[in-house]
Amino acid sequence: MKKVKVYRLLGWILFVYGIVGYLAYLLKRALESGIVLSYPSIFGTLTSLVFNVFLWAGLVFLWRADKNENPDRKSMWSKIIGIYFVFSLIVLFTAAVVPILMRVH
Repeated sequence: MKKVKVYRLLGWILFVYGIVGYLAYLLKRALESGIVLSYPSIFGTLTSLVFNVFLWAGLVFLWRADKNENPDRKSMWSKIIGIYFVFSLIVLFTAAVVPILMRVH
């Protein structure tokens, strides 16, 4: 009988729920206001991806599952978390700088 890996199962559930929730949020915004490419709409959708708790939790659980199953090798999920963290910092930096640059011009 195969053992169920709780971290891996919970990680995939949260990860998929985070992606589906983000896509549902995008669809809701598109249906309410139409597809408008303005700074607030782009910033709102990107920050909802950056601060998506379910996506972060899913990535952490998948990383922990890899660390528990194979403690001697580097987890692929740790690289993905690092990339997602750098992406989050870039989005937050851009969100802070773009309004300042728009006022200068």
